Amino acid sequence: MRIVITGGPSVGKTTIIKLLSDMGYRVVHEIASQVIAEGKFLPWVDRARFQAEVLRRQLAAEASILDFDNPVFLDRAAFDGEAYYIYDKLPIPPAFSTIDPTLYDLAFLCEDLNFFDTTDIRREDLQFARELGAILEHCYKSRNIRVVRVPNMPPMNRVDFILSHVRENLKSRVRSPEQAAVLFQSLGAPASVPV
Repeated sequence: MRIVITGGPSVGKTTIIKLLSDMGYRVVHEIASQVIAEGKFLPWVDRARFQAEVLRRQLAAEASILDFDNPVFLDRAAFDGEAYYIYDKLPIPPAFSTIDPTLYDLAFLCEDLNFFDTTDIRREDLQFARELGAILEHCYKSRNIRVVRVPNMPPMNRVDFILSHVRENLKSRVRSPEQAAVLFQSLGAPASVPV
């Protein structure tokens, strides 16, 4: 079960992922931040090369998720990359049309926090975050992936909000009491996925 935590930069995605990881859930950390930290591919130097590298690594990280029953939370997913291509008016690579959208059970779109935390990695602004959020929502919804907006509230409240929606989604998949027991145990606590 792949659950995407998405949204523009500086909306609290990484904080949510860290809290979920601390609670024992399996997570895939954001690829773009890792690529920027390495310094070889930088979006403000060559956006196209940077996005291509992020997409390559994102697809590899997602392909390594072999557990389809237990929840795995992703700090961004493959279709996030498409949103950046759209925003930057770059040609969209054909790889996006080959990604199976049914691999994603839910996408949680984090609404902005009414401020923007600029860092060495994040050089955009609040307006960019809002515009990108709208594109991200379209990229997921256009593929019939259910998008749930996560309101601006304290981080732990956001985690509780997300987990309650995940539980509701699991209920809709349950066909027997035995299956329910297995699925709800999956909301227990496996470890973090190294990326």
